[in-house]
Amino acid sequence: MKSLLYTFLAFYVDSLSIKLPGDVILGGLFPVHDKGEKNNYCSTKVYDRGLQRAEAMLFAIDEINKRGMIPGIVLGASIFDTCSRDTYALNRSLEFVKASLNSLDTSGFECRDGWPPKQKTSQSGPVIGVVGGSYSSVSMQVANLLRLFHIPQISPASTSKALSDKSKYELFARTVPPDTFQAIAIVDILELFNWTYVSTIASEGTYGEAGIEVFHRRAAERNICVAVAEKVPDHADTKRFDQIVESLLKKPNAKAVVLFTRADDI
Repeated sequence: MKSLLYTFLAFYVDSLSIKLPGDVILGGLFPVHDKGEKNNYCSTKVYDRGLQRAEAMLFAIDEINKRGMIPGIVLGASIFDTCSRDTYALNRSLEFVKASLNSLDTSGFECRDGWPPKQKTSQSGPVIGVVGGSYSSVSMQVANLLRLFHIPQISPASTSKALSDKSKYELFARTVPPDTFQAIAIVDILELFNWTYVSTIASEGTYGEAGIEVFHRRAAERNICVAVAEKVPDHADTKRFDQIVESLLKKPNAKAVVLFTRADDI
């Protein structure tokens, strides 16, 4: 219950972040809010799944500390809302790097805004790892930064095949399989129901484009034809969605529509 209160205070009242002091810190990146419009990075609309993942991380940390599973060590957290934007997530990830660099600073004083030097009062240790992001585009941007500072990262949701390349993402891990297996499973289902004429929609970006590319290739190998292949731009408006629907309706004989899209594009 305590961590739930922390989450609501952080993501509804404060500044799209939550920090819990500890001997060592686990970073977190979750899409708690949807994208904002135009110059606003974040909207006021809450993305439930992102909020649930943030709460799950806080619950796990609470349980580990409460049960003393790491003797003599208190786990802390530094969690940020990515608002489903890769550039915004990258900016927030700089806080993890700064926290790790500050832990190496042996000076005992700090200066802020022209005030006289004073003793450091930081109660938190370095960021030793990061949980997140959710979208593949976010994880790729963040991984490219964290690897430079040898900070490991694990994602509960990023499925892009590109993230399997250990020459680029050697410190990245995930708890879900890559898109390749998802595409193969979809083709198996279509073949089972003898749906050999389908349409597809993919979100612009790493997840959608890479996933649908694998699907198209596998579908062709199984003699499954694609009637219409549409793409949802990163900043699609209502007019663009209407155009996609009209395009699909022009091929009424298609038995199904295969989606490789972000949650906010469905």
